[in-house]
Amino acid sequence: MTPELAIAIVEARLLGPHSIPVRIRTRDEVTEAEIAELLAAVDFLIVHYRDQDTVPKRLAAAFVDIYNGFVQAGGQMSEEQAQRLEDVAIALQDKAYRLFGV
Repeated sequence: MTPELAIAIVEARLLGPHSIPVRIRTRDEVTEAEIAELLAAVDFLIVHYRDQDTVPKRLAAAFVDIYNGFVQAGGQMSEEQAQRLEDVAIALQDKAYRLFGV
């Protein structure tokens, strides 16, 4: 994986018109493969940027309000699905702290 590819994956999965948060809101399916691809790209970027003082703005923008993009208010999905997406949101928040060196 390259930094450019990893950023493109993060952008597509978190910011694009067919992003995971958009699909959660519209009740479209989000696959485990898409989530795994996103998490792997973020892990790659954490390593890539760990010794750098800055990250691209578009990468930072992908993590703005990340938790709320994954956690939806009542009744839109099964309890199991909602819990899985909340777990992903928490993992992404933790990864953002590592990525941004906070």
